[in-house]
Amino acid sequence: MTDPVKVILVDDDTALGNLVSMALVADGYKVHFQNSLAGINRIIEEFKPSILVLDVEIGEEDGITCAEDILKTYPSLPVLFISSHTDTGSVARGVRTGGVGYIRKPFEVEELKVYIDRFAHSKEGPGIQIGRHYSLSIKTRELLYQTTPVKQLSLHEFEALLLFVHNRGNLISYETLSEEVWGKKYHETAASINNLISQLRKLLANDPDVCILTLKNRGFKLIC
Repeated sequence: MTDPVKVILVDDDTALGNLVSMALVADGYKVHFQNSLAGINRIIEEFKPSILVLDVEIGEEDGITCAEDILKTYPSLPVLFISSHTDTGSVARGVRTGGVGYIRKPFEVEELKVYIDRFAHSKEGPGIQIGRHYSLSIKTRELLYQTTPVKQLSLHEFEALLLFVHNRGNLISYETLSEEVWGKKYHETAASINNLISQLRKLLANDPDVCILTLKNRGFKLIC
């Protein structure tokens, strides 16, 4: 039997949250609903969700700001924002934070299910969203563009891309890349690093929102 998709739903609108939860459970999802962010890290650790559905305004708390902290601890957890704030700035801030999507309230449960099914961890094993269109399977090392397989990454490609994703927006030095991927000093792997970065850029080229920047004499940075 296939394990159900596990959803954590956080929304301070208890009536809406209960309604959505019941609809999802009726369709076979396993749901944990709460109307505050109290103990959210502990809940994530224990429930092991496939996706976190998070309201942007939860009482006095800012869901997007909270998501930044959550993603530092659980960088591979897909976060889907829901909100009545429909301005472009809020949507852009949610996506920049690392959200896989932003659904405007009011919404139909069917719309929510489409997003959950698209971005929840694959049933083959946890996956990581990269930009808007790419995802990486942790179990199989397969890189997908939307739902189309791009390549089963080599071990070095996989470890390097995982390192970038877990440190997105931060500098990865030549030395760190060399030691983490090859277990060697940089002077032994300089040519290999350049080849690897070139290959990763080609594999990610179909999403203009994903870029591996070179910081001269310092290293690289993944921008999503």
